[in-house]
Amino acid sequence: MIANILPLSGPPPRRILAIWLMRLALDRWRHSEHCAERQGADAKPIVLIAETAHGPRIEAANDASLRVGVRAGMLLADARSLCPHLTALPADPAGDRAFLDRLALWARRWGPLSAVDPPDGLLVDITGSAHLFGGEQAMLKEAAAIFAQRGVMVGLAIAPTGGAAWALFIEAR
Repeated sequence: MIANILPLSGPPPRRILAIWLMRLALDRWRHSEHCAERQGADAKPIVLIAETAHGPRIEAANDASLRVGVRAGMLLADARSLCPHLTALPADPAGDRAFLDRLALWARRWGPLSAVDPPDGLLVDITGSAHLFGGEQAMLKEAAAIFAQRGVMVGLAIAPTGGAAWALFIEAR
């Protein structure tokens, strides 16, 4: 028996799933407090702060804080003028990075290679694996649903390179 095999004209095109954890610090804080978004401790205005040369600066603000005009990047003193009962907690960049590292390992469910893309992203090489999930659109839907179930807000994109996938985020915003 003679079998004809059509040789590949090159390697399959690379496909990268980029995952942007839009509110990484707050989502991780909620996990540590065992509360859902806008419930329990997260129902009142809370910010995560970092010490700077000019005083404490807000790194992240929950929805209750955003509703009263508090934003990331503000000095805590300015934020307290908008919301005197604002709760300020220290940001934990090392804890955020450790959480991101764990998510990078867990994200290998979609492809054999994953990497952290600091400060708040993951890249997963899904070349040749999307069909296992019913295609790229089905993979995106599954990823979005899984992160939503875990209370983690993400942006997702698939492109030939990590840079191209990040560009899709910028275009979508």
